[in-house]
Amino acid sequence: MNIVKNMEAVVIAAVALTFVTAMASAEAPRARSAAQTAPAAAVKADTEMTTIVVTGKRLTAAQKADLAA
Repeated sequence: MNIVKNMEAVVIAAVALTFVTAMASAEAPRARSAAQTAPAAAVKADTEMTTIVVTGKRLTAAQKADLAA
């Protein structure tokens, strides 16, 4: 009968125990070695950004109305 009255405390304790256990058993991330990182030449080769220039005339009000219809 006592457990039914304190069910909220039991659930919170179970969640806290699960969280602490998960944190205690988690593995810390390892540092990357030089072999796992991308070569510097491959990174520098792709640094130029492509530029696109669009030229054209603006539509008149009549042309916009024709497209909307």
